[in-house]
Amino acid sequence: MGGALASCLASAGVPLTVWNRSPGRAAAHERHATVAPSAAAACEASELIVLSLTNYSAGLEVMDAVAAQTVLDGKTLLQLTSGSSSDARTMQAWAQMHGLGYLDAAIIAYPNAVGGDGAILLCAGDERLWEHHRTTVELLAGTCRYLGEAVGAAATLDCAVLEYYYGATLAMLHGAALCESESLPLTEYFFLAKKLAPLMHATADGAREMIAREVYAGNDCTLDVHVAAIRHIQRMSHDNEIDTRVPDTIMQLYRKTVAAGYADDEIAALFEVLRRGGAR
Repeated sequence: MGGALASCLASAGVPLTVWNRSPGRAAAHERHATVAPSAAAACEASELIVLSLTNYSAGLEVMDAVAAQTVLDGKTLLQLTSGSSSDARTMQAWAQMHGLGYLDAAIIAYPNAVGGDGAILLCAGDERLWEHHRTTVELLAGTCRYLGEAVGAAATLDCAVLEYYYGATLAMLHGAALCESESLPLTEYFFLAKKLAPLMHATADGAREMIAREVYAGNDCTLDVHVAAIRHIQRMSHDNEIDTRVPDTIMQLYRKTVAAGYADDEIAALFEVLRRGGAR
């Protein structure tokens, strides 16, 4: 990801100094950027320090060594490593200790999509710094969202959106296994899976409104009906000897929501069980 970020900025003509823990990777950019002999030298040469490593702990380790070798006061650190909201707050505290401005960001994309329309970048922190550097930051993704000064916001939204992606992908592949177990063509299945996008959009819109009002009554489909549909998926998975953990887990949460008194409500009522353990 670090290499993709560097390539994107360099291709846009941004003056760049790069450093990588694996020197060979940094050398790949020597035609378009200055390759620094150390992280400290790279940071010393730059007003905006873009940090993209395995995790926040690795970032702190590198930046601790940098701080021992050069003055960072007055520079801005743009953290682009995935982690949690508490990681973001820890890194912000470290930056403040060393006189650095701090922006915490997350990029939702595979490396080959960086800079393209499909890439999403989330950023939180000092609004003045965001406005100062946004022209550069917005080169990295087709969609850039500034989320305000609560520095944990980007990491939180990153985790939430990725959970949606991973959960949906798992369920999608479980559906493919169901089809394969009955020798149905997967081309047809994946075609139909993509056609569900409008339904997911409508579900998201409805859930947003219901959660805001904390009222889950509606005219689309009650949880009781959803439970009956999930039961078919669950039974077929057991019958065809497919891994049942996906439908079993889904059924457990739906039944818990029904038991909490939401049987006649819409699917968005699951939110109450997820956030409050089923208390009404």
